[in-house]
Amino acid sequence: MEANKATERIIDPYFIEPAAPGHASYVIGYCHQRKEIRIFKIERISSSELTDVSYSIPTDFDANEYFASSWGIVVEDEVKTLKLEIKDQEIVRILNETIWHPSQKFEKQKDGSTLMTLQITGTYEFLAWILGWGEKVEVLEPQELREAIVRTIGAMLDKKEAGQTQPLSK
Repeated sequence: MEANKATERIIDPYFIEPAAPGHASYVIGYCHQRKEIRIFKIERISSSELTDVSYSIPTDFDANEYFASSWGIVVEDEVKTLKLEIKDQEIVRILNETIWHPSQKFEKQKDGSTLMTLQITGTYEFLAWILGWGEKVEVLEPQELREAIVRTIGAMLDKKEAGQTQPLSK
């Protein structure tokens, strides 16, 4: 697998981003091999060497803007609208107490539920966050995220039915 093969890179570091999930840190910078800004997990870097080549961080690079639409560390081009329905008022309170993403909006519905809307790129990291809320939060949009959740839960159930999982407690 190519991702497991070590490669030598020359990068111009622009920003270091700590990421709480996974207890990891990342360096964002210009990769001379790919000729684009890339994200490198610091824990995957086996060695580094300071060169005598100087560089300047582009004046138009803003780390907050770079990550503005992402849920976590994965940055993609396409921004998607995500709509979640929350019926449990305790969960609504908890969600409202935290700024999960700069784009989040909450709208109380006539039936008492709350609609949470987000504009994010990439749903890979978001999927785990949603699964953490269990049945308390339902994804209404996009359809492909709903389907990914159903596939993930189905795979989890298949493992349980096949006896591949151990009970969490006795």
